[in-house]
Amino acid sequence: MRYLKVLALVILFFVSMVFFIQNTPELSKEVVLSMSLLDFTFTSQSLPYYLLILVAFCAGSFLCLIYFMADKVRLSGQLRTCRTKMANLEQEVNSLRNLPLDGQNYPSAEESEENAQ
Repeated sequence: MRYLKVLALVILFFVSMVFFIQNTPELSKEVVLSMSLLDFTFTSQSLPYYLLILVAFCAGSFLCLIYFMADKVRLSGQLRTCRTKMANLEQEVNSLRNLPLDGQNYPSAEESEENAQ
């Protein structure tokens, strides 16, 4: 499975490099971003498209990393809780297994069926 992941990453890298090489003139064009909110107006410097794509990719990767790290922390907490519960239940089973049997004779399955009829 690890080799398939590496192969997928290599293919993704190759396709993205081909995309950037074939579209260099279009991606080098510049764009000015602006935002108006109430009386506040923000206007950026001229930015090439490839820089916007790169920044968006890095921001998306960073957000995914944060999401998956939070999920890993949550799942490790659940795993710790389940392991503690499992250890307590195993201890309870062992303590019940080691209880001494009292002197009573318990009916076998056949005798209990006969008494039920």
